[in-house]
Amino acid sequence: MFHTYVFTEMPYPYLPPNDIFPSNRIDVPNSFYDPDAGYELYKKYYDIYAAADELGLDIMVNEHHTTATCTNAVTPLSMAILARETSRARILTLGNPVAHRPDPVRVAEEMATVDVISGGRADVGFVKGVPQESIAVNSSAVDMKDRFWEAVDLIMKAFTTHDGPFSWEGEHYHHREVNLWPRPYQTPHPPIWSPTTSAASAPMLAERDMTVATLGVGGRGCAEIFRAYRERAAELGRPEPPLTKFAYSVQLFVGDTDEEALREAEKVKLWFREAARHPFQYSNPPGYLPIDIRAKVMRATAQGRTVSPPLGPPPAPTMAEVIGAPVRQLVDEGYMIAGDPDSVYEQLENLFDTVGGLGNLIPMMQYSTMSYDLVEKSMKRLAEDVLPRFVAEVYGPTVRGEREIFAVG
Repeated sequence: MFHTYVFTEMPYPYLPPNDIFPSNRIDVPNSFYDPDAGYELYKKYYDIYAAADELGLDIMVNEHHTTATCTNAVTPLSMAILARETSRARILTLGNPVAHRPDPVRVAEEMATVDVISGGRADVGFVKGVPQESIAVNSSAVDMKDRFWEAVDLIMKAFTTHDGPFSWEGEHYHHREVNLWPRPYQTPHPPIWSPTTSAASAPMLAERDMTVATLGVGGRGCAEIFRAYRERAAELGRPEPPLTKFAYSVQLFVGDTDEEALREAEKVKLWFREAARHPFQYSNPPGYLPIDIRAKVMRATAQGRTVSPPLGPPPAPTMAEVIGAPVRQLVDEGYMIAGDPDSVYEQLENLFDTVGGLGNLIPMMQYSTMSYDLVEKSMKRLAEDVLPRFVAEVYGPTVRGEREIFAVG
């Protein structure tokens, strides 16, 4: 089954002027936050998710910290709310920043509880966390990857152990008695996801049979990541992974006309540029990136480069690197999807063929001050005018083996 997980980062869009604070992460005082405005915003965001559930769409939530651009700071809490307020949507978190959290077993308890409350509708995603948040919580980036994978393995063992307590003595975590109550509703456990923007991370996700999600890498970058996942699965002697193991997150708007949609896409691009502002000293802590990638970033920063269309040879740049490109180019390259229903269908079909097929789409459908009415209208077009045709003509024939697909080289 093809799943479409609608999401909003639940932004607080009323940011101080750039000349007061050149960033909107880490160092903006929360005196700029108006709780009354925040109360109204939360109502809007949960109303959007309720509408998605009614339209037959699924839901994704994510979390960030010390930032106005994402006030959904605790995804287990929002998932629990949605587990009670919705009736059929799958509820995905992308995700739990387990490398920053001191107790993976607590994360396992939270996710199992949500899974039971929802009747087995939880999809559990794990993330390392963005670099500036590593600094904010005084968490070393040097061993972040090792902490991440140990936390994931501990959580998976907690999900699947039902014959009494077990002990865990790892490099980073120590637990004398692990005995998960409640255990997850889904057997053997909820689907496990993790996002990445690098093909280098895909093999480890394939080894653990996790769903790989990509975001902000365009069609070509997504194809590279998916190909690396498939190649590792083949090396392990496994059958071709099902399309449900592949997910792509993208800013998406379905308008009455292409012109309306591209106008909204332009606003999304401007908001994304605002959301990316953060203190430079927090952007690249030692150990967060591999040495060669870190050197590349430092050279580009020293030269004042942020984008150089055309996008150039592989590896494909991320959305943050190409945000200065024209909206039409971002749409053509698969960094954004925008148009009337026919155009969005064609863009989804092209994306599907480019990446070798996928079973999950994660469209960001609300940003900045975008109103509930406009979001609901776009979601309704997607649910009623685009996805049925896409599933019938592209995804359905593929899972039945009637459509030849390939990943571009």
